[in-house]
Amino acid sequence: MKSYAQQLLNLVTLAIDELEADHKKGRLANTPVSNTNFLLRWVTKSLKQQRFSKLMVKDLTTWQKQGRSKGTQTALYQSFSTIRDFYQHYFPDFEAPKPILDSQINQFIDHMESIGWSVCTEYDLSGDEKGQLFTEGDSSLVLCAHQCDDCFVDGKNEDGTESLTKPMSFYVRGNHAEFIKEATKAGFLVHKQTDYKSKVKYHGEYLIYPNNLGGQLAEIPIGFNTEEYP
Repeated sequence: MKSYAQQLLNLVTLAIDELEADHKKGRLANTPVSNTNFLLRWVTKSLKQQRFSKLMVKDLTTWQKQGRSKGTQTALYQSFSTIRDFYQHYFPDFEAPKPILDSQINQFIDHMESIGWSVCTEYDLSGDEKGQLFTEGDSSLVLCAHQCDDCFVDGKNEDGTESLTKPMSFYVRGNHAEFIKEATKAGFLVHKQTDYKSKVKYHGEYLIYPNNLGGQLAEIPIGFNTEEYP
């Protein structure tokens, strides 16, 4: 079965291709309102016809609800285009996945500290209990000490690095948009679980997955463009 990321990229690419085909045939005016209305109908039709797998149902339903509440202000064409560009950029070849390495995590921690974030990696958060950590500054990042080792078990590479083999949590307080931007630039696709309620009080939780292959839409940095991101 194809991964969520591959299915999502296929979905938005098909939607855009079919929309642009109608532009070329003169069936559809290339305006924001016309494009949004086309995609809203396309989403609803896809759901009714069960055109895509169950992995895509949640996203399709979310877009359908957005259309019902926001109408033409949903800007689905822009959203689909951004999702397509984002996933094409980070997954140029699904047959050759790029692993997340322990060295990348270490470099990211150093980088976040260098730009003024308070970073904590010394506590074991693997249990069910919620913890209250007192972190300094306006923004803080907490990683579980147990996960920093356990999530790389059996991921040893020939060059001495270790690849991520299990989902890993990042707990974030403060400037979430900056965290998403910096994490993405570091090569991590982050997947939001909560805004501020998590095992760590006042911190939201994000997950990264082996090979960046999560089971939900990743957080896309505000104003994403491929030139700014490696």
